[in-house]
Amino acid sequence: MVELRPLRSGEPREVAGYRLLGRLGDGGQGSVFLGRDADGGHAAVKVLHPRLLGDERATRRFLRESVTAAKVAGSRTARIYGSGLAEGRPYIVSEFIDGPSLHDLVFDGGPLTGAELERLAVGTITALTAVHGAGIVHRDLKPSNVLMGQDGPRVIDFGIARDMDLSTTASSVVGTPGYMSPEQIAGESATSASDVFSWASTVGFAATGQPLFGRDSIPAVMNRILHAEPDLREVPEPLRGVLRACLAKEAGARPSADDVLAWLAGRTAAAPRGHAPRRAPHEPRGVRAAASEARQGMRWAAAGVGVLVVLGVGAGMFWRNAGLPAVEGQNGAPAAFGVELGPEFGPASGADVAAMAIGHHKGAPVVAYAERSGRSIEVWDPRVGEPLDRLPDAGPTPVRSLVLIPVGGRQTAVWTGTDGIVRRWRIGDARPGVWHQVCRSEARLASGQWRKQPAVVIGCPDGQVVTLDLTSNRIVASDRLATGPVTALAWDESTGKALVGTGRGLVGAPAGLLGKGEVRSVAALGDGRAAVTTGGSTAVYDLDSGAFERGFSTGAADVGVTAAGGRRMIAGGGDGVTVWNADRGERLGDLAPGRKVTGLAVGDGLLVVATGSRLQAWSLSSTG
Repeated sequence: MVELRPLRSGEPREVAGYRLLGRLGDGGQGSVFLGRDADGGHAAVKVLHPRLLGDERATRRFLRESVTAAKVAGSRTARIYGSGLAEGRPYIVSEFIDGPSLHDLVFDGGPLTGAELERLAVGTITALTAVHGAGIVHRDLKPSNVLMGQDGPRVIDFGIARDMDLSTTASSVVGTPGYMSPEQIAGESATSASDVFSWASTVGFAATGQPLFGRDSIPAVMNRILHAEPDLREVPEPLRGVLRACLAKEAGARPSADDVLAWLAGRTAAAPRGHAPRRAPHEPRGVRAAASEARQGMRWAAAGVGVLVVLGVGAGMFWRNAGLPAVEGQNGAPAAFGVELGPEFGPASGADVAAMAIGHHKGAPVVAYAERSGRSIEVWDPRVGEPLDRLPDAGPTPVRSLVLIPVGGRQTAVWTGTDGIVRRWRIGDARPGVWHQVCRSEARLASGQWRKQPAVVIGCPDGQVVTLDLTSNRIVASDRLATGPVTALAWDESTGKALVGTGRGLVGAPAGLLGKGEVRSVAALGDGRAAVTTGGSTAVYDLDSGAFERGFSTGAADVGVTAAGGRRMIAGGGDGVTVWNADRGERLGDLAPGRKVTGLAVGDGLLVVATGSRLQAWSLSSTG
């Protein structure tokens, strides 16, 4: 756990129901404390500096930070729980990331190398794709604003971030000198390209152990940023070439954050249209090398490629529709969509996968699955198709419903068998943890939250819906929401309630019963809408009014809803997998054409498909 300084005289003891345990650190606007609520949950509580009290401009700017950060709310950033005034003093409550800053980690332990450096680069650029996708410019990305949590890096501190439309209307020198872009130093408006420059400077610091433009006087550092090229010889390829492109002096010559993520994944060898022109010999050779090496098997961008998740993560999220067109192939047919992460993997020939889930473990994507006739849970790395861990005894009955959810910084599998018992296992542990007898027989699971803590919602054959708080290991809610078996479940973060599929439709929506027939799957879209699958089709409904918005022919296999690259997507399986834009109704493309799909799972912008006894994973963050 990070080091806490004891509270001093005059510092607050309690804010917004959180008892303050000590000070975590200080920033330009406020002090950050570790808070604990009545249920034992922790949060970071930022309070405006006393010297700024009474300064209306400082107060507005401080509170605007919570609004700005909440617009992002994606993976690799800290979630915002709330903000307001406590005894006239502004505060912001956010997710507590238990880990040192990148600055402190490198200062104490030296440069990052290998997979650790790769995870940092991908995790932080993934955060920038979410920030820029929400129309925000961070303006102060630097090593001290990257926290190295147990689940990977997180970008924090949106204190001087601005909406893109505002940041282009007024110029001012903002940022931290050693990590500012040339245009920021010149007093020009910061843009998303400025963040890309700061990202490259930050990753360069992690790779070399030194600021790329020196540690001496501020004028000297600024002069180098404006006129000198940094020494990147200690940065390994292919990352070196990517950083070189991002450190271009002219903002218009830099790639976007999405471009960088695509380059690291090896999905393109040159800047896409509308960005840096492809010019020899001026085009950075390292970019081409980055793509080439990545395609030959590195594929390490998958460690943080997911940007936003709807199904499978109970976290508050805000979405921005990028309005991207459908991808067309020859003769107007849908093109192949997504990028394969690695080879086929999974059980031996002839096996039948009963349950799958997607998550992250030690900063890398993982897929957990259980066979229909077996009693074990396997965890694999989809990038290389290799097993990572195995729980040989998952209980006396076969696994039927499975989720992956972080609990206390550790990725945890939670499942039920045909006996209705809910069990859990932290990946890496030798044996499973506590269990609860919840239902009398086979149950359904969905990830959720209870008072901002991870939880699972369980639907029973008798219509009972139970919420299990995974932090306290207590059943905290139980209601009979259906008269018959629960057939599907999802957690609606906007209402803090479960959406329950039954044999006659969806219950739990403010508008009442939605859809007709047995619900096979349901996913909350995060904005008062839900995707409900009955039979071979999926319909999107407004939960408040009950209005039908659009429908999709999703097939007879599983249906998943996720988001990546600024788009919410619906994926349906049968003969292959078809992917649609959930907001616009456009068909985006196909996966696994000509193959019989028996199941699929989505999460973190990834999709895993079961075809026969084998599994295959794709990234949906952009087209292939």
